[in-house]
Amino acid sequence: MRLFLVLTAAKALAPPSTKHTSWSSTKRAGIWSTGRVVAVRSSSYDVEGGDTSSAPYDIEEPPAPAAEPPKDVAALKSKLFAACAAADRGFAASPADRAEIEALLDELSPLSPIEEPTRGIADGAADAPLRKCWRLVYTSASDVSTLAANPLASLGGIYQDARELPVVVNVIDSFPRLLANLPPDTASKLATTTRLRVQTRARPRSATRVGLSFERVGAEQLAVLGQAVPDWLPRPAVDLPQLGLDVQRRIFNVGDDEDPRDAASNPAFFDVMYLDGELLVIKQGSPGGMFAAVAVDDLARGY
Repeated sequence: MRLFLVLTAAKALAPPSTKHTSWSSTKRAGIWSTGRVVAVRSSSYDVEGGDTSSAPYDIEEPPAPAAEPPKDVAALKSKLFAACAAADRGFAASPADRAEIEALLDELSPLSPIEEPTRGIADGAADAPLRKCWRLVYTSASDVSTLAANPLASLGGIYQDARELPVVVNVIDSFPRLLANLPPDTASKLATTTRLRVQTRARPRSATRVGLSFERVGAEQLAVLGQAVPDWLPRPAVDLPQLGLDVQRRIFNVGDDEDPRDAASNPAFFDVMYLDGELLVIKQGSPGGMFAAVAVDDLARGY
């Protein structure tokens, strides 16, 4: 019995054998590790005492998936502008055209280089990112697209003039539809253009959301039969009634400690989806719809 115990203890204390058969000199095995499989590579090599060992000496991670190539913003914008032109700013867009254009807008949105497009709006800062005159190249908003159905007038330039922040003026030029069917030389001699202005006051609600308060609506005649209208002619305008904050709180169902102009239930806003030095993409709150506009130096003359 005592001899058996001695032999058992000696066996337990003996170092494990590191000798391997020839077939195991080079091998690979799959090992589960932290929920994933890694490849273990081993190879026999000499150890002290003349034996060999095949302990793992290298672990190979699975190859990382190939990184998605960066999207070319210039190429996306080029496709967008071509598609918008072919669809006449969205006024002649088929459902397939709209799907193509808005897919391009969706691709551009996460690539916007300006993190806080509403910066500087409240105080009219000179370096505010939105401080430009923007001319429409596409819309899917029903309150604008239905204007093209007018049987008597065609639409000219449509703008969002934000050069005097926090005031933002929406501008729509129109001219007799008959002129669109005339040769360019003849049409220019008969140019007759009417300009509609809707003045709003912008208010930043978040880094990307701009709230709007509508203040005034006005109209002016820019040209009649190719002749500019004198500046002394009256330009009729109507100031819109402004509701008090208490009334707005009841309308938008917010508490006394909340500014109703910033309420989530207040639909007078737009979200900036993309903005750089030449392109603005926004999505309006009500009645909904997307707008894409390019920066221009000034409003068109209209004649």
